[in-house]
Amino acid sequence: MNKETRNSSRREKAADALGNITYSLIVGAMLDYSAGLDWIGILGSRGFAMAVNIPTSIPYGKWRNFLFNKTKTSDKKTRNLGGKIRRGLVDLLAFNTFQVPVYATAVAVGSYLSEGEVNWEKVQQGTEYLACISPLIGPTMGWYMDGFRNLFGVKTAPQKAEA
Repeated sequence: MNKETRNSSRREKAADALGNITYSLIVGAMLDYSAGLDWIGILGSRGFAMAVNIPTSIPYGKWRNFLFNKTKTSDKKTRNLGGKIRRGLVDLLAFNTFQVPVYATAVAVGSYLSEGEVNWEKVQQGTEYLACISPLIGPTMGWYMDGFRNLFGVKTAPQKAEA
């Protein structure tokens, strides 16, 4: 691997990490607030989410790359309305197959720590709720993360699918 490729890979990882973490902070804080958490609860929830997002954000970026490549959803194919819908569906697939299970694990750990056992009803409720709102969150998170990739001068997931 040459120096330019290594630097691009590092920039991609940094872009994915910052994009994932900041998106989670912003959207998660709004969800926490709408769920009735006070500012202390929101800070605690977002702190825990950050601890989960730091190690999972780079693998999530790689997962998006893989799915865009596997579905052949390239930048060239996402310029018209049908392509934009396709891009949104691939991001929805990425979110539901990666982030929803991560969230379910976080809820399970949280319920175990607070109740001494895993509350499967809470895990199911939280996971179902996230899956229900994922058509909004999944695609917007993908666009947001690709915006960070643009800022860092690296290819977006659809652009990488062209290669």
